Amino acid sequence: MPSSKSPVVGYRYRMRHEDEDDTITSWGHDNPAFVGVTEEGEATASPQTSSSTHDAAVHTISVSPQTGKGHALPEKVLSLKQNTQELPKDKRSQQRETPKEDIHSSEEEGKSAVAPQVVASVLAALTQVALGTIIGLPGVILPQLTDRHSSDLYLGINQVALFGSLIHIGGIFGSVVGGVLNIHLGQRITLLISMPMTLVLWVALFFTNAVWLLLFLRTLLGAVQGLVGAASGNYVVEISQKDIRGRLTGFTDTGRQVGFLLVYIMGSLDLTWREVMLVCGCVTAIPPFIGFLFMPDSPRWLVTKGRLDEAQKALSFFRGPHYNCQLEYDDIIHQFEQTTNSKMGFMDQLHQMREPSVFRRLVFLVFLMVAVQFTGNMSIATYVVPIFQATNSNMSSYTSAILIGGIRVVGTVISQLVVDRMSRRFMLIGPCLACTATLLTLGGYFCAQNQGLDVSNIGWLPLTALMVYTPFVCIIQAVLTILRAEILPTSIRAFSAAIVYVFFFMGMFAATYTFPAMVATIGQYGAFWSYAATCVLIALVVGHILPDTSGLSLEQIDDLFRYGKKHILQSKDHKISSPKIP
Repeated sequence: MPSSKSPVVGYRYRMRHEDEDDTITSWGHDNPAFVGVTEEGEATASPQTSSSTHDAAVHTISVSPQTGKGHALPEKVLSLKQNTQELPKDKRSQQRETPKEDIHSSEEEGKSAVAPQVVASVLAALTQVALGTIIGLPGVILPQLTDRHSSDLYLGINQVALFGSLIHIGGIFGSVVGGVLNIHLGQRITLLISMPMTLVLWVALFFTNAVWLLLFLRTLLGAVQGLVGAASGNYVVEISQKDIRGRLTGFTDTGRQVGFLLVYIMGSLDLTWREVMLVCGCVTAIPPFIGFLFMPDSPRWLVTKGRLDEAQKALSFFRGPHYNCQLEYDDIIHQFEQTTNSKMGFMDQLHQMREPSVFRRLVFLVFLMVAVQFTGNMSIATYVVPIFQATNSNMSSYTSAILIGGIRVVGTVISQLVVDRMSRRFMLIGPCLACTATLLTLGGYFCAQNQGLDVSNIGWLPLTALMVYTPFVCIIQAVLTILRAEILPTSIRAFSAAIVYVFFFMGMFAATYTFPAMVATIGQYGAFWSYAATCVLIALVVGHILPDTSGLSLEQIDDLFRYGKKHILQSKDHKISSPKIP
């Protein structure tokens, strides 16, 4: 291992490759034939007889896991190292050439515990409920805030656009700060900091008595949610096993859609806009804060900070006591060692982002994060009641909004059920094309209405079109949430995800702020037809660029983008064909 690697994280792995003392050819926990780790931390030696692969006697050494933090080796271990029987030179060479995958192939991993991962994912999803309520809030309280006869605050046309979009400007600054906090404090602590701040801002909105203060507090609320966005998604991705990662990551999207439904229901009740804000704040901030007090940090983040013992304990917590997580633990450290160096500060992460493989991924994600906002999703969610009011349908606008909110939840749940069974490419391209058809239909309705045609007999069409559109756009959002977290390297995921979220919020601001202006200039039909064109563009770009990442570990995904699909296939074939070592 090159000496430039992290002195803390790479300690066990450098010891594994040192040849200064030929009596031991492996250190740590990679080779069970040579090394064992006991909970008591005592060093023991016991002869073991090899099978068909080895015909020489070897010894087992037990050490304290604390040596992984860079501590000096215990004296008992050093003494045993000097007195251990030496293998013949040809056998030592044969042992060094044995692939790591072969050694691990004989280990029984046991059955992992899914419950801890689910609980942590649900808590992360609850933090996203707040984000859904914040974004969806204007869609149900703007009728009250734009009522000229109201004795409360009144918003003009430009103020309406700002009220719907300023949270995304705040989200940009929050994402930058959140990236720094995620690096130094980790995702869990960042979320624990964010939840009380969210509650304080909701309560302040309840008592505000000036329009400028209302807009300012909305901006601050968006900034706090910028802290939450990347932290919650990354936390779920980093604690999840690869075979259920897609479904668990989908919990965060489900939480956001539940937030939309919650605020739509609150808005339809006989509550003032102030009371709606107070209820949303209490419901969305308190439960996740309490839950995260009892959760460990992400094991992958702990590895990046050199806290290896804590990382191993956290991984064991999420996988359960009956699961052998050593192989996964090894892969996490090995991938981190391969993609980072001993200094991973702010400038070092920026430098690593300039690597061609990483930079291409960032550009691709930035395009998706901006373009997806112009598929109509955020504009419809933010202005849902005014949009239904513009259809002049006999159906209740608030009832229609609740139906759309419920379908958002259903669509996200459906995506969770199939995301780990279907190609990520297909789950982006197919829904994009379906959204194109429904947006064209909705635009056609408004075009006919604008031409003065009688559309009263098809007043059901806008709601039907949006009911078909909503689950597909939610699937797109869910898949993008997964890709946003899983295709970035672990060593820079915290900060690079924050950069992606900056563009994500910029796109949301642009889409929500410009929607009223688009309606005023090119009409409702022009706005929805332009969103349809964006859906087609996303489908074309995804079909040309994105490889399929489903079923791969985070470390394999990084190799896929660095070395290509052929490297991954060869790696899988090697693991299958390698002989098992007893």
